Amino acid sequence: MIYRIGRFLTYLLSLILYRINIVGKENIPETGSVLICPNHISNIDPVVIAFATSRVVHYMAKAELFKNLFLAWFFRKVHAFPVNRDKVGIDTVKTSLKILKDQEILGIFPEGTRVKEGERIPPASGFIVFAVKTKSPIIPVRIKGEYRFRHKIDVIIGEPIFLTDYYGKKIPEAEMQKLGEEIMDKIYSLE
Repeated sequence: MIYRIGRFLTYLLSLILYRINIVGKENIPETGSVLICPNHISNIDPVVIAFATSRVVHYMAKAELFKNLFLAWFFRKVHAFPVNRDKVGIDTVKTSLKILKDQEILGIFPEGTRVKEGERIPPASGFIVFAVKTKSPIIPVRIKGEYRFRHKIDVIIGEPIFLTDYYGKKIPEAEMQKLGEEIMDKIYSLE
């Protein structure tokens, strides 16, 4: 309830503040498990991604955001859950897998932190594991622009990526890292 009301109110506010252009909404499946994997330029990114689908997106959020009791309550109400970015705990893994097994949408920023335009950092490979274990498609999303008053923000949603060649297999860490880099290349190539 809070998620849907919040999405509606922030959508109205965003119409005043920014010029948001979303392309490729049809690439987000209307049912089934999905991993939405965008690049990350601002704390506002999860809100903008929520505008692209009527479905609820469950986000991993840095554990530091859950230290304040009110913020922890709020983030849980909008379907976010904590992740320790230095060492991902078993609870985070279980929560992520449960979301996907329940046929819902999991939102993960593969780079794990905000990255400035023109910069790149290696992605964490956990999202590859989640996609393979649950046979979920990865939806690459590129966010471009600056969150400044009346500036244009482009949200380009790519076609689903299925890692079917890896289903049921144990993937070596080096190969997972390579796959993660290839998917980030696809994200950054979306225009």
